[in-house]
Amino acid sequence: MNKLRFTRPTVFVRTVKTPTIDWKPIVTSKTNVTEAEIQSKHPVFRRVLLGLMIAMPVISFGLGCWQVKRLDWKTNLISQCEKQLAKPPMASLPPDLDPDAVKDFEYRRFYVKGKFDYSQEMFLGPRIRNGMAGYLVVTPFQRSDGGKPILVERGWISKEKVIPSTRENNYLSHLALPRGEIEIMAFFRNMPEKSSMQFDHQAGTRQFFMPDVAAMSLQAGTLPVYAQMVYDMADHPEWGSGRLSRWWTWLQPRQQPQDDFEMQFQEFEFVKNGVPIGRVPKVTFTNNHLQYLATWFGVSIASSGLLAYQMYKSKKFAGADKVLEAKKKDMRQNW
Repeated sequence: MNKLRFTRPTVFVRTVKTPTIDWKPIVTSKTNVTEAEIQSKHPVFRRVLLGLMIAMPVISFGLGCWQVKRLDWKTNLISQCEKQLAKPPMASLPPDLDPDAVKDFEYRRFYVKGKFDYSQEMFLGPRIRNGMAGYLVVTPFQRSDGGKPILVERGWISKEKVIPSTRENNYLSHLALPRGEIEIMAFFRNMPEKSSMQFDHQAGTRQFFMPDVAAMSLQAGTLPVYAQMVYDMADHPEWGSGRLSRWWTWLQPRQQPQDDFEMQFQEFEFVKNGVPIGRVPKVTFTNNHLQYLATWFGVSIASSGLLAYQMYKSKKFAGADKVLEAKKKDMRQNW
């Protein structure tokens, strides 16, 4: 029978003693090391972005201040034009009309006697009115007082009535193509100058895409003065060779001659017979500068807040090099 042998138990002894608790975490600052390392990889991009963030509040604030000035200018312009429009119409125009002086009388109504020069008729457009394509008719008006002609925008006609012959031989031809000396009411307008982004007018053609007063007056041989005829649906029999014959008047009560001049037509009759539809005398300037002002100042405030947050974030998350150096220093102290 074999004897039992008891072996001596093996005891493992550690040559180096270490604490049985976890190492203390290295605390240098409230910093996200991973994010700091990512940010340190693109220093140029960060500088450019920071520069834009600094410039945005300044630029947007400057644009907001500029819109304050624009708002004041547009408000004064509208107020001045409304005052001119409220004044009674001028009885006539001076023979030596100064185009520069007219700029101070925008929307001022006036009466003028003379006749239209249909040989120099021009068309502005195309323009859409109530879903129909057409043009604004601009005709030189030769003044009876001997002054130089001016440009008069008679109104809108459909594209089918551009040729003058299509406006003749109807019961409204005396309104579509007035003959002889007539008196009209119009009001001055200062049209915007053509910008470099707009189409240039082809010399010699009658179509204009925008009211280029300089080119139109040069082509028609008139003063660079632009006026728009007042919206008028009334009949003007004196504009024709004779009074308009209306066969249906026997169905109506007998009227006095002065009442006969107050006859009103409908717009569809003007469109059908090629009579230009004039402009309603009201100030049509758009004034959106208050919205622009609020937008730019809002952008300035928002970008300023974003910049402040970014600066706070930059202090909270220090550079990766400083974080790693602090980590190494703390490790050396614990060892």
